[in-house]
Amino acid sequence: MRKWIVEIYHFLFPILVAALYILLLYILFPSSIFYRVGGILVLYLIPPAGKESMVPAAVYLLKDVYGMDSIFIASALISLVDILVAWWVSWNWELVKKIPLIGTYISRIEKIGKKKWREHRIMRKFVYLGLAAFVAIPFQGSGGLTATVIGRILGLEKYKVLFSIAMGAIVGCMFIAVGAYFAIFTLGKGGFLALGGIIIFIVVIGVIYKWLKGEEE
Repeated sequence: MRKWIVEIYHFLFPILVAALYILLLYILFPSSIFYRVGGILVLYLIPPAGKESMVPAAVYLLKDVYGMDSIFIASALISLVDILVAWWVSWNWELVKKIPLIGTYISRIEKIGKKKWREHRIMRKFVYLGLAAFVAIPFQGSGGLTATVIGRILGLEKYKVLFSIAMGAIVGCMFIAVGAYFAIFTLGKGGFLALGGIIIFIVVIGVIYKWLKGEEE
């Protein structure tokens, strides 16, 4: 009986925290900003969107109202998504693997995670610091979910993994947010949008290249 209570608690509590997070955003933001921020957070959960695109989008959305504070707000918004996802997956690992579509997706992430981990020897030497760096640096396929999967694969202590993910997410988002904020004022609106278009183009080309390479193999 106690095991079932713990499992239900592990399943529901992170979801409750996520719901409170959304409620807090609804209270703090004007409705026009809340819905656009919500759209950015939803897009962040859908590959291939990542920090390199969603953090600048959040900074751009918030800068006129919050000024330089948009750096910290955007960083918090995106990093908390990584943290909440990693928390829920870590606590419900066995359940996640049994979910039909998600379980298949997790299997793919396992393969990506193992490959990425093998490619970065320095990260393997300093495991928890390496996980933080893996989350902080916007590699393709990196992020809180993938880092959690890697942590489970390696048998690491789950709360240390969560701490590493939190630190990596916050630091990575901060660096990108600072760069995006000053890019907006250096390049202006048109220049920033042009830069964004170039980044999107490069990402698309990279995804196509990876896909073609995978087909050849």
